[in-house]
Amino acid sequence: MRRIRYLVLMGITAVLVLIAHVSAASACAWGHYQPEVPDKLAKY
Repeated sequence: MRRIRYLVLMGITAVLVLIAHVSAASACAWGHYQPEVPDKLAKY
């Protein structure tokens, strides 16, 4: 049970990090704005 919980939480974390990267990258397409990725997000 503990392993399943760990795998689910890691999957959710991976999806959220991916969404954060995609949303930061899509912002630069409008008006040539390149936002800086936060340090905590950049380490992933």
